[in-house]
Amino acid sequence: MSTIKDIAKRAGVSIATVSYALNNDPRISEETAARVRRVAEEMNYLASGIAKSLKKKKTNNILIFIPEFGGPIYQEILEEIHQALKALDYRMIVCNGDLATEMLSERQADGAIVLDIAVAPDMLEKVARTGFPIVDTRKVFEKDSRIIVKVMDGFTPVYEIIKIALAEGYRRIGYMHGSADSPDNTKRYNGFLSALADAGLEPFCELKGEFREDAGYEAIKRHLEADKPLPEVLFCANDEMAIGVINYFNETGRSLPDDMKIIGFDNIQLGRYVKPALTTIDINRAEWSRMLAETIVGVIEDRPGAASKYRPKYQIIRRESF
Repeated sequence: MSTIKDIAKRAGVSIATVSYALNNDPRISEETAARVRRVAEEMNYLASGIAKSLKKKKTNNILIFIPEFGGPIYQEILEEIHQALKALDYRMIVCNGDLATEMLSERQADGAIVLDIAVAPDMLEKVARTGFPIVDTRKVFEKDSRIIVKVMDGFTPVYEIIKIALAEGYRRIGYMHGSADSPDNTKRYNGFLSALADAGLEPFCELKGEFREDAGYEAIKRHLEADKPLPEVLFCANDEMAIGVINYFNETGRSLPDDMKIIGFDNIQLGRYVKPALTTIDINRAEWSRMLAETIVGVIEDRPGAASKYRPKYQIIRRESF
């Protein structure tokens, strides 16, 4: 592979002149710059992005830490972040697990957006104290933290939809949990509990579905096989679990919403097409994802107001299941 030194030798100029010419520096005459570019093309020279990054002390890369690569939610979030970063002349590097920790410690980017609950908060704090910009989507840091926290509100919309169920006369209301260590599950569960507490009630039942369709299916199956009574309304902490419940009911000949009402969270596309169509809570993930991208770039480039507060919009979408 040809190097800048090779180009300089063939073009009869210094290495510095080649560097200036390839970076369109106005200090180099157009005649010399054209000669250098012609020689570089003839030698099939490819500029080293790593070398440029080291010189500029900037990579234009943003690390995105996610817990999993599958599922409709993260696909949508990543696509929106990608498009927003691309418009701002940045690229995203998506990783998780040990690789996330390794890349963060080695500073292979200009900043990071953290969606993965497994990334250790103390390690993030340590890196952030060096001035490395980090936007975190979990609520696990103290107010004086250097971490910029952008949390999606799960409490308020769940509180609101359970209040609607209560106003319509339902009292036996159950909850299906996602992952126990998930901040999203905690916020949604707290909204659920708060609405019930206002009415002097407690959860009629609690099931565990791990945010997965198959786990939601198995959770309601175990509940019924144990001869436990159904709630009038079951709130599921995400749509995938709710769809698992709907699938089990349909396969076993039970009737929704006659035997039980069901509500999800996320408004994934599949929820519109299952029978009965799923009532759910829509959080504007597209807007939220773009905001994450714009925030991290704004902090990197020291733009005023980049770390300002954000309140995501939500909408309750009533369909056939409730």
